[in-house]
Amino acid sequence: MAKETDRYAAIGGELKRLRREKGFTLEELAERAEISTSYLSHIERGTRQAPLTTLESLAHILGANLYELFAPSSAVTTREKPSTYDAKIRNMLKHLTEREKKSLHGLLKQFHKKRP
Repeated sequence: MAKETDRYAAIGGELKRLRREKGFTLEELAERAEISTSYLSHIERGTRQAPLTTLESLAHILGANLYELFAPSSAVTTREKPSTYDAKIRNMLKHLTEREKKSLHGLLKQFHKKRP
């Protein structure tokens, strides 16, 4: 039973990491997934087992796939931690037009070329 509880905690922890990385609050993600904030909190802590359909919905909203939720923890810990600006930039991108995104892409390419 302890192994199963650990698995739920690992999946919940990955959900929480993705949620924060994408800049969602518990309330925002729960509302989009049409579940209660309390239930989502339990899922993230590993104290409740969510149906696969709920996990799939949460992953989809977060721009991830189920594999990312079930990936071994060693794969997660080797990733570079996102800066606080990653979520802020992603959130800002949601509100840009395609033309603005194209202009921003050109600017970012110029920054990239300057890197050694």
